[in-house]
Amino acid sequence: MTRARAEDYEDKKQAILDKAAALIARKGFEVATMMDVAKACGTSKSHLYHYFPSKEDLLYAIVHEYITRQAAELARIVAQPLSAEQRFEQFVDSFIQGAARARNEHLILMNDIKLLPKPQLEKVRRMEVEMTELMETLLREMNPGFMAESQLNKPYALLLFGMMIWTFSWYRRTGTITPHELAHRISELFVHGFKALPTDP
Repeated sequence: MTRARAEDYEDKKQAILDKAAALIARKGFEVATMMDVAKACGTSKSHLYHYFPSKEDLLYAIVHEYITRQAAELARIVAQPLSAEQRFEQFVDSFIQGAARARNEHLILMNDIKLLPKPQLEKVRRMEVEMTELMETLLREMNPGFMAESQLNKPYALLLFGMMIWTFSWYRRTGTITPHELAHRISELFVHGFKALPTDP
């Protein structure tokens, strides 16, 4: 396959993923059919199967591409030669900004991942664990005295991820709060606490 043909193949594959993500996020994986996806893409079902042999393969491609991109960016942030607080703020901002840009993919990861075949589900779950461990690393650095004597590393990291993940069941980037501002407020709330927030925004 020539480079031009390979790029064309990837472009068409990505277009299918984008259309499928929008459809599945709206209808749900169990309700959406491959015929629905084909219609949304303006193509035939047989053409769709050329790229994705099954509906489960399509689901895996959507969530795997999203979480791989997200995990790589978060790992890059944690590895920077900055203070733990700065990296924490960037971590939260990157997660929120990425989920806001790819809200369809994020909702599918929230709602439909359980429908993946077990081997594919385990791969995605491992990546989720890796992201949680990155956050645990930052929390330990931010408060080493507390975390060294505590078994709360993971619960605190999971609390934060739960806050960020489920935010997108209601949040829209077109609302009154921008993704960046939302990320900043989450960071402030998590690090400093609600009662310590200033009276004036």
